[in-house]
Amino acid sequence: MISELSVRELQAQLASSCRLHWLETQNQIGADNQLRGGALGVQPVPMAGYLNLIHPPQAQVIGLAELSFLQAPNSHHGASPLLKLNHSGTVVVVIADGLTLPDAMQAQICEAGIALLSTDLPSHKLLYRLRHFLGEALAPRQTLHGVMLEILGIGVLITGQSGIGKSELALELINRGHRLVADDAPEFSRTAPDTISGRSPEILRNFLEVRGLGILDVRAMFGQSAVRQQKKLELIVHLQPAHETHLPASDRLAGSRSEREILEVLIPQITLPVVAGHNLAVLVEAACRDHILRAQGYAADQAFAERQSASMTEDSKT
Repeated sequence: MISELSVRELQAQLASSCRLHWLETQNQIGADNQLRGGALGVQPVPMAGYLNLIHPPQAQVIGLAELSFLQAPNSHHGASPLLKLNHSGTVVVVIADGLTLPDAMQAQICEAGIALLSTDLPSHKLLYRLRHFLGEALAPRQTLHGVMLEILGIGVLITGQSGIGKSELALELINRGHRLVADDAPEFSRTAPDTISGRSPEILRNFLEVRGLGILDVRAMFGQSAVRQQKKLELIVHLQPAHETHLPASDRLAGSRSEREILEVLIPQITLPVVAGHNLAVLVEAACRDHILRAQGYAADQAFAERQSASMTEDSKT
């Protein structure tokens, strides 16, 4: 899913932190222009950057250095470089450092249908905040079915077919001190090349649906510490009926481990069989502890195999 954000929304959300405002003389031209996140597998258009007419970003920042370049005499062969914006992917230009563009330059930008904003922030601070904000707002997104929690400090997505007991398991884990991120339809975004973050849609935030009990407000029942708005996804626990789980004897040491691709990032996944009488909450906690150890470089199955091999070697010598 490609994310979009209008210039009007950009200005409203950054009006306070970045002191962004519309130029009174421009009547909010280009307010409905859309900034768009890149599609997966496609070379993305840069989101924000300094004035660049070769690879123009969607949001261009003009500071002291850029304005000096634009006003330099006899350096543009009589043609304003701003005319190139007419055919670029730029949707908004932000004037930083409290500067004022000459009227002719303002007119060229507005004639191209490009929004024009201004701020007194230094250009480097503005660009840092713009890139951070747009990087999150326009990150590639995907919605998956499952329950996401923070367990032992890591983000875990619990998946499985409808009715297998994901919400009941989540409720038990919350009761054991872990935190709910999202139930039913967590939204995931790629906020960095190898980072997937999950969060709940606003309408579902803090709520958990449990069969027989209906909708529960986790925050009201367990307190603020029982919920979290956003968390990096590090592990997927897939619940599967026992009769559908076929674990080869060769995989008994390592368990049923695989990887699942989400937004072009591979996330470790472990499959747990659902058997009557098994304490799934304990198994999920154990899976998380084992994942943490593996991330630190220790794998119990490898350690056991090495110990067994060493023992067999020692026996053969004696």
